[in-house]
Amino acid sequence: MNKNLFWLIALLFTLSFGFMSCAEDTTVEDPYANWGDRNVRYLDSIADVARANEIPELNEVGKWVIKRNYKISNGSSLNPGLGGSSVGSNPFETPPSVNDSVYMKVLEVGEGSNRISPLYTDTVSVYYRGKLINGTVFDQNYTGDLNTEVHVPTHFALQAKQSSGVFGDGLIVGWITALQYMKEGDRVELYIPAALGYGTQGQSSIPANSVLIFDLKLEKVIHPDGLESYSLKVD
Repeated sequence: MNKNLFWLIALLFTLSFGFMSCAEDTTVEDPYANWGDRNVRYLDSIADVARANEIPELNEVGKWVIKRNYKISNGSSLNPGLGGSSVGSNPFETPPSVNDSVYMKVLEVGEGSNRISPLYTDTVSVYYRGKLINGTVFDQNYTGDLNTEVHVPTHFALQAKQSSGVFGDGLIVGWITALQYMKEGDRVELYIPAALGYGTQGQSSIPANSVLIFDLKLEKVIHPDGLESYSLKVD
């Protein structure tokens, strides 16, 4: 009897220890722990790859194009906490940093010789999916694999109107910078530093200090006064 009692106690102890171990093993770690530092390291690694495979224009699949923040290129200043880098009267007195530019990996090059890039006052028709460095999708206008015959693009105006670092139809500086160098039909994997995204404030499901990653396809450029007017402005 005593022997049976001993084995019963031993069995119960073993089971309770096993349950405790399982509970410890299933502890969920914070997916956003050390988020700022992780994003800094991630962006540094992307910048290194982009520089090693850089070409000047989006004309070769698999290569990278790096474009500096269009607001800096225009000599403007931005609040670094609201989606931009603060610069002086001459922005090129300060060497570019990893946070000043967007990084575009070419996924598709559009077809045709009459493709155009959007002007500052144009509207764009795009397909997009945005995610964080941990793979969390925070916004998209299609699901699954992109099918332009099934999925419907979204229209955004590029006309800038600053409001908490967001421009036009809610576009961030990184988007506007990238789109002005894309042509109709181009598709890129776009990496936007936090400074050109939602900065130190974050936005809804996007934590502060987040690098933003977009699969972005420029379907069409819609010029308010038609292509003839577009040609006159470009020339």
